[in-house]
Amino acid sequence: MLVEYLTLVSLLAGVSFAKIGNVCRAPQGSGTCKSESTCTTGFTVIDACPNDPASVKCCIQASCKDNSGQCLDKSRVACTGGTWKADLCPGGDNVQCCQKTAQTPPVTPAPQPTDPFIAYLSRLYDLAKQYGGDRPANQLVMEWLRHEDYNDSKWTVLIGGIDDGFTEHVEKAGVTPIKEFKDPEYSIDIKVSHLGACMNGIFLKGSASGTDQNEGDVTGWGGDWMTFYGEWRRDSDDQPKGGKYCLDHMCNDVDDTTFKLRDLVEDADCYNVGLRLRANPDLNIADEMGKVLAGGYKSRMQSFVGGRFGDRGNAQAIAKSMLLPGNNVIINAGRIRLIQQEGGFFVKLPLWLSDEDMDDLTKGFADRLFRIVELEKVAYP
Repeated sequence: MLVEYLTLVSLLAGVSFAKIGNVCRAPQGSGTCKSESTCTTGFTVIDACPNDPASVKCCIQASCKDNSGQCLDKSRVACTGGTWKADLCPGGDNVQCCQKTAQTPPVTPAPQPTDPFIAYLSRLYDLAKQYGGDRPANQLVMEWLRHEDYNDSKWTVLIGGIDDGFTEHVEKAGVTPIKEFKDPEYSIDIKVSHLGACMNGIFLKGSASGTDQNEGDVTGWGGDWMTFYGEWRRDSDDQPKGGKYCLDHMCNDVDDTTFKLRDLVEDADCYNVGLRLRANPDLNIADEMGKVLAGGYKSRMQSFVGGRFGDRGNAQAIAKSMLLPGNNVIINAGRIRLIQQEGGFFVKLPLWLSDEDMDDLTKGFADRLFRIVELEKVAYP
């Protein structure tokens, strides 16, 4: 009997008796008497809390031997965000070290030069939703963007007037117009009013298909092409070849023409974004322009040229059609006015060009356009 008593004493010598909430001690370490279900940040040891129900056990919180994590009961809890490693903790095989995977802190995007412009569009869109009326919010924003430079009688005839009430609404809100912003691809200043006017035309009229003509095209690339033709005729004594004139002066950032690279960028963005907004009324102009300026610019020319012109042959045919009279009397009258604006009253109109000169000119247009597309593909493969 004495031997049995001494044996019992020796077995219990390493365990302190405690009650719930009290400190408990066991060979594996010190802990607190807890309900087993609440011991989620450690592991349990039996027989260290004898004054409590069987569901109450000694909950021990211990670091792994190499301080790489926390010792947990693998059979009861998950090692969320980490991995299990054995032989680093006291207790049975179920008690293992939960080593947390190092978390990379979130990276806050650096401010971009175009952020103020996107915030400006977002503010205008919110004001347009607040204003209401019978025009879509995106259309109201475009009208505000164009209202200072592209709101005369010629533009009213071409695509309609603006909502003057919304203009007053924005002015009362104290919004300061943004005239230009820096394009992230070409580092050139984008004229906001031209972008807005062109986008307004595409949003309202869409874009013609094939060699057809429409007002949407004229508000963008078509109008720029007409005035560029007038400039060529103005300079034709020195540069009689239209194709070479296109390759030398069209859509670059050196010559101060009416069809600069800046104009092409605006034409491309207004075409791409305008058509998306026209097709999807739930989209908003701030988000769509934000996508372009955040990286969509890497394929803007491919989207525009591929969408409107297709291939070189089509581009040449479409360029020729845009210079010749069609069925739209408004476009016909506007074409003459734009060409005479740059080439003078007695300028040689496209209708009077020889087939050879017209083919040479329009081939130069197509070659220059597709050269820009090729450069974009090289820059962003």
